[in-house]
Formats: sequence, structure tokens, C-alpha cells
Amino acid sequence: MSRVFTDRDLLTWETYLSGGRFGLPDRPKIIFNCLSEQDRRARYVHFEGDEARAEEVVADMTDDRLRDLLADAHELD
Repeated sequence: MSRVFTDRDLLTWETYLSGGRFGLPDRPKIIFNCLSEQDRRARYVHFEGDEARAEEVVADMTDDRLRDLLADAHELD
């Protein structure tokens, strides 16, 4: 499941989950992909917990919390 939100610079981002290391459900990444400027590199933060819990948390997060996570995110290699 993905969510779309707008950051403080009015860019539109899609966020979704990726499995953890080697596709395992532990310590998944929350991925941020810029839809309005597609040449921007995707960003990510690690979620402490399993993938099912991360899905639930991301679905319930406010847009403000997603913006905070995006601000702390690292560029995807």
C-alpha cells in the first residue's frame, strides 16, 4: 500500500514499504519517491519492527509525521 502527500516545498511524494535486508520482513525501509520531480533520488528511513507493523503505522501516520520522516530520510543508493 502506498500513500501520497505533499512536502513543505509543495512537492508531491509517494511513500511505501520495502522489505528488510534480503527481502526479509524485519527492519523494512519506508521509501519516499518524488512524483512531481522524478529526477530526484528516492529516499528512505528504516522502520524498527516488522513489515506488517510498518504498513499499519504508515497508513495511520499524519502527513506532518511523514514530512518529518522525509526530512530525516537518506538517499537511496
